[in-house]
Amino acid sequence: MRRCFMLLGALVALASPLKAQDPAGNPLRGEELRRRIEDRFAARVQEELGLNDDQAAKMRVTVRQYFAKRRGLEAEERAVRSAMSGQLRPGVAADQDSVGRLMNAIIDVRQRYVETYRDELKDMSAYLNPVQRAQFFVMRERLLDRVRAAREQGLQEGARAPRLQP
Repeated sequence: MRRCFMLLGALVALASPLKAQDPAGNPLRGEELRRRIEDRFAARVQEELGLNDDQAAKMRVTVRQYFAKRRGLEAEERAVRSAMSGQLRPGVAADQDSVGRLMNAIIDVRQRYVETYRDELKDMSAYLNPVQRAQFFVMRERLLDRVRAAREQGLQEGARAPRLQP
């Protein structure tokens, strides 16, 4: 299991430097890397949780469904944060009512984001037992921690790396 996470971590770590080297930020390269990570993670989950093919297929559908919901919520939060930045520009008086609504909107989005995890695990209860759901939750949290660490490392390295001119 540790070897798999190291491999996934390495794949994710490669994504940021590759993106930094590609001036256009080729979305196809990032999409391919994400798909490879998903496939390897799904295989590892199936093995570690002892899932049959039917359970694995159901899990893949559920995970993709909630992944899409969370990406939508992340986009919504970015839009709200952008509006908040517009209100909090230095030297410009912010509209108190607008800032209050935007703060409430951020909290609402975050709450809905957390609820997607609860709903996802609830949906999985139809084909996974509680131990399998807990194991999946732990495996995914570890993977997400590695992804975050690799992104941070890539951002730090990208800030230090010289920019290549096209």
